[in-house]
Amino acid sequence: MKKPEEVIRNFKKSDEELLQQSDVKLASFIKNKSRFVERFPQLADPFATEWKEATSNAREILPDYASVSYQVNSTEALNAQIEEGANLYQSLLLYVRLAFSDDATALSLFGQPQYAAASRSAIKLPLLLRTAFLQASKPEFKDALTGKGMKLAEIDQLLTMADSIVDLDIAQDNAIKQRKLDAFNRITALNAIWERITLVCFCAKLVFQKDATRYNLFLLNDGDNPEKKPEE
Repeated sequence: MKKPEEVIRNFKKSDEELLQQSDVKLASFIKNKSRFVERFPQLADPFATEWKEATSNAREILPDYASVSYQVNSTEALNAQIEEGANLYQSLLLYVRLAFSDDATALSLFGQPQYAAASRSAIKLPLLLRTAFLQASKPEFKDALTGKGMKLAEIDQLLTMADSIVDLDIAQDNAIKQRKLDAFNRITALNAIWERITLVCFCAKLVFQKDATRYNLFLLNDGDNPEKKPEE
């Protein structure tokens, strides 16, 4: 199947500048609507109403910085949980060393050789924590570990922490996808407004070709020095 094309901006202005320009041009259009409709019937009602609704709807879409904030918060929460999970696993290894005299076989059963690669991974660390939980829950290991001071609640927390990391990883992935969806919806809505603005300004060149004052009301300016837009 063909990959869907990504929506791109058809304008250089910022979102706020475009919405403000839409308000200004729409107000001027409504005041002079009869002149426009006389030459261009397609600009008759409900053109102005739909234009106003499109502008209002676009304002309801969250700006990109709001989506970024949600994504950042999700990432920070995930990273904090990964760090906590890694610390919990290191505590387990300490008790394993104490209980089994630093035996390499025992450490291997609890996944110690995989720790370096898993310690910062939202995918590998939960698997390692679950493996550690299953091993630590076996009677022969549980008794030895608790005998050295490890709490039963800490053993149970290995599984809880693994599940929490998975949930937060999903939340972060959803935040990334939501930001892309928000950007698609926002740019699509703004492009539709820009299309109306450019259409009216184009028509105004004919409607007011002998009226300099009104002609100037509909001069189209997409920014002389547009700022570079961030990737969305």
